[in-house]
Amino acid sequence: MNYLAYLLVIGAAAYWLLVTIVGVLSVRKMRDPEALLEQVHEPERLEDAQGISAWARAQGFTLDSQFDFDSIIGCGGIKLAVEGWYSPARKCFLMHYHAVDKSYYEFVSSLEGGYSLSSSGSADSLSLPFPPGVFAQAFEGMPLDELLREHEKALAFFRQRFGVEPAAPDQPLRDLLLEAVKAQMHYVQSQPLWYLQIAWWHLVRRRMQKNKSMIEQIERLDKDQ
Repeated sequence: MNYLAYLLVIGAAAYWLLVTIVGVLSVRKMRDPEALLEQVHEPERLEDAQGISAWARAQGFTLDSQFDFDSIIGCGGIKLAVEGWYSPARKCFLMHYHAVDKSYYEFVSSLEGGYSLSSSGSADSLSLPFPPGVFAQAFEGMPLDELLREHEKALAFFRQRFGVEPAAPDQPLRDLLLEAVKAQMHYVQSQPLWYLQIAWWHLVRRRMQKNKSMIEQIERLDKDQ
């Protein structure tokens, strides 16, 4: 029994170290993302097994851009496919990310005052902390219709509480993505001993924050103050 416990501890420590190494390398790679984000030259290679394209068009979103994002460390050169849909009526992007057999999506809205809100269908979006003014919520595996409702519910909360409305993008999507990645990587690296916190953020903090709405997160902060 003691031997088994010893192996479990060693295995857990090794996994923690692996997550740390991959996370640190990823952050360092993405701090200069211009060379990593490229226009897709073969759009037909992008698969849409989830039917996101049809859903997006039915909801008034139009295809804005498709990119290859070379951000994944240790995956044999596999690039993350990034697809952006935009709804002028909602002033909202639907982002679709996928690599091999893994795929997730999120809604992203810029807000007045330089703020932003993202609502993701994957807790992986919470693997690293966001800079102040970037609000994020994630509901693991939530269908698009429900996720959009949660996103709009949070927007209504921001409107009522802070008096801010969604804002139309003032830059092309590629520039917005590059700006967001740079800001997040800069913020991550500004944290004390950030490289030692990588595994905690990914393995523990991410799980603690998933399936908690932005409204719930803010109201909890109010109670703690």
